[in-house]
Amino acid sequence: MSHAYVKRVYVDRAFQKKTNELVQQHIGAQFAGDSGFPDVRLDPRAIETIKQQQGGKATKIINLVKAIQKAAEENSDDPFLIAMAERAKAVQESFEERQTGTEETLSALLQAIERDEQRKREQIARGLDALTCFMFTTLRDKNIPHAEDVARKVGQAFAQYPNWRRSEKDLRELRNRMTFAISTEVEDVDKVTAVVDDLFAVLQRTHKS
Repeated sequence: MSHAYVKRVYVDRAFQKKTNELVQQHIGAQFAGDSGFPDVRLDPRAIETIKQQQGGKATKIINLVKAIQKAAEENSDDPFLIAMAERAKAVQESFEERQTGTEETLSALLQAIERDEQRKREQIARGLDALTCFMFTTLRDKNIPHAEDVARKVGQAFAQYPNWRRSEKDLRELRNRMTFAISTEVEDVDKVTAVVDDLFAVLQRTHKS
């Protein structure tokens, strides 16, 4: 696991301090700190647990972000959780800078967790590993035809080039295989290139356990 990644994604004390100030100055609630709020993990009961916690919505936001980013820290080889943690970070920063309100921020984080639970159920139902499931959901979201078939082909390519993070040659071959697999369903070369770039932008930030 990459210590640099852990430091980057985990909610730091500076964010908690800034959020505490926002809570006190603009929301009118007092954030008591971590001691009064147990750690919440991403499991089927996470959403209900957080909803039932005492304290204001800003406190729930802090706990949700921590839960998401802790899950990504502990599962740094799961690209879906890596992407989810990065989206949570962006939501956190928007809230921190007062670009979004507490209700909107809380809703966005809850939806992210709900989508992760849906992804887990679908991953099991389809018999996909985390990498292939991430590619499948991403390709489907980008309206790539036969997304699951393409994802499985790309997943096989990753298995054939396990050293792609350390070998420029393997990385080049893997990108070519991914590009070819997607281009069989999409004629727009620019779109294919953009999809491949988007996938690798997340995949290159994952780490093998």
